[in-house]
Amino acid sequence: MSIIKAGDFLLPKDNFDKWAVVACDQYTSSPEYWENVEKKVGDVPSALRLICPEVYLGEIDARTEGIKQASEEYAQTLTPVDGLILVRRTIKAGAREGLVCIIDLEAYSYEKRDTLVRATEGTVIERIPPRLKVKKASRLDLSHVICLIDDEKKSVVEKAEKGEKVYDVDLGEGGRLEGWLIANADDLLSRLEEMEEEALRDGKPFVLVGDGNHSLASGKALYEEYKKAGDKRAERARYAVVEIENLRSEAIVFEPIHRALFNAKGFVEYYVAECEKRGVSVSAGDNLVPACESEIRAYQVTQAVVDEYLATHGEAKVDYIHGDDELTRLAKNGAVTIKMPAISKAEFFGYVGANGNLPRKTFSMGEAHEKRYYMEARDINK
Repeated sequence: MSIIKAGDFLLPKDNFDKWAVVACDQYTSSPEYWENVEKKVGDVPSALRLICPEVYLGEIDARTEGIKQASEEYAQTLTPVDGLILVRRTIKAGAREGLVCIIDLEAYSYEKRDTLVRATEGTVIERIPPRLKVKKASRLDLSHVICLIDDEKKSVVEKAEKGEKVYDVDLGEGGRLEGWLIANADDLLSRLEEMEEEALRDGKPFVLVGDGNHSLASGKALYEEYKKAGDKRAERARYAVVEIENLRSEAIVFEPIHRALFNAKGFVEYYVAECEKRGVSVSAGDNLVPACESEIRAYQVTQAVVDEYLATHGEAKVDYIHGDDELTRLAKNGAVTIKMPAISKAEFFGYVGANGNLPRKTFSMGEAHEKRYYMEARDINK
C-alpha cells in the first residue's frame, strides 16, 4: 500500500484571499506583518484563526481556545473536496506546480536515516510542543509542508490533467494561487507507487521534506500521542496534508536562510575568530558573510558557532531570516546579521541519502512571501 493517497479536503466557498495565509513560521521578527493580516481578514473565515503565527508563540496558551472554536465552526461550514489537487503558484521564479495529497506519517522520521520520508535539516525539538498545542486545539489539519520528489522523467506533477477548478486567488505580494482537481489521479498515484518501490529497492529516500519539517514533526507527535492512547482519531491523524513538488522544476529555487542576533555583545569578533579557526573566512560589512568551498560547510560552522555563543550568553537571541530585504531592515535596526549563501540543489537527494540531515536552517524554498499559503484543510475528527 502506497504512503501517498488522495485526500478528503475542506475548502472555503469564497473569500479565498482572506482565507489563505502564509506559513506561520514567516515574518517572525515582524509583528506588523501579522497585524496587517489581521486587519485584512476582519471577521471573515480565515486560516489565520486556525494557526498561531510564531511571532506570537509566547501567547499560545491564550490563543488555543479561539483556535478550537474556529475549527469547530469551520468544520461545519467548509466545502468538501475529495481527490488530488493540482496547485499552481505563480511567483517571481515562475509557475511552481505541486500535488496536494496526504502522506503516511508511519513512513516519516526526523530522526532516522532509513525511512521513505525524511527530514532534510536538523529538527529543533523545542519547537514541537508549541505547534503540537495548536494541532491538539484544532480539529482541522492545515499544512504549509512542501515535500520533494526527484522525478527526472517529470512523470508525475508535470503529467497531471486538470479537472474542475476549485480556487483561483490573488495573494498580493504572494503571487497567484490556482487549484484544480486532478482528472488522472489514479495514474499519478500508480506512478508514485512505482517510484516508492524503486526507492525501497535502492535504499534511497523517496520523499524529502523541503519546507515545513517542524510542522510535519508536530503532526507526527500528534499521531503518536493518539496512537499510544488508543484514540480513534489516530487513524486519520496518521495521514498529513502535504504538497508534493518535483525537485527538477526550474521554478524551485533554494534561497538561503540568514541569521540575525539580538543583544549579542562581542559576537562579531567571536564569530570571525571561531569561523577562521574552522576554515571558513568571514567578510564584515553591513552583514557578516561566511565563505568556503562548500556552502553546506559554511552552514555547519556558522550554526555551531552561533549555538556555542548562545550557550554562554543567556541574554542573546537568534532569529532565522528569509529574504535579503528583511535582513537589511534588521541590520539597520541594530541586529548583528549573518548573510548566508544559497546551496545547490543538484546533489540534494544524494547528500541527504548519504549523510543524513543538512545543518539546521540551511535552505528555504523561496523568500518569505513565496512560502506556501494555507488553503486545503482536513478534518481529523471526522
